[in-house]
Amino acid sequence: MAQKKVYAVKRGRTTGLFTSWAECKAQVDGFAGAVYKGFASPQEAQVWMFGPEKSQGALFDGEPAKASRSRENVQKAVPSPDHSPADYIVYTDGSCLRNPDGPGGYAAVIVEAKSRTARELSGGEPSTTNNRMELRAGIEALRALPPDAVVDFYTDSQYMKNAFTKYWLKNWKRRGWVTATGEPVKNQDLWRALDEEFCLRTVRFHWVKGHAGNRWNERCDALARSEAGKFL
Repeated sequence: MAQKKVYAVKRGRTTGLFTSWAECKAQVDGFAGAVYKGFASPQEAQVWMFGPEKSQGALFDGEPAKASRSRENVQKAVPSPDHSPADYIVYTDGSCLRNPDGPGGYAAVIVEAKSRTARELSGGEPSTTNNRMELRAGIEALRALPPDAVVDFYTDSQYMKNAFTKYWLKNWKRRGWVTATGEPVKNQDLWRALDEEFCLRTVRFHWVKGHAGNRWNERCDALARSEAGKFL
């Protein structure tokens, strides 16, 4: 039997296409109800993930899915359960060299789905925190996109993702921007700004493990660190 080269995860810690069993196993091992399968090519995996029609225009790490790229350790942006395609795929990261209150930077890579072109944005502050830079990256990335855009948003910040996917933000607003323990929400200024941008668009948050070889996550990390280094 030919060795399978591509693994598709429909349900797991991170969904998408993976080119090694180790990466796939990390997403499904111990995950209740995990759904995954191995394939001989990215094309077969995409058909299983999305069906024949949806798989035709799918992106593989922001570029056309080709068997020649199947050996790279990459992940694929996955549509939401209604299968509506994304207009943009966004990766962000933040960095603080002496957290907290040290020099920091933020960065984003924005991939336009139709043209498959990528653009970068970045910036920094002389005294900040890692969490503030993560939020700033999200704000600036969404501000760079048109209203009503459908966005697959990838971040290695559980702090930012969970605020939306676990409804922390909704509950903070309901309580008047205080936490469940009655404390004022930290970084409220940035949360308010991010929420405003979020409400203008359809944003589907995904978590990606940092420093694990993901092309765009690594690029955002390098840009953010470079911006922070300008204040040393």
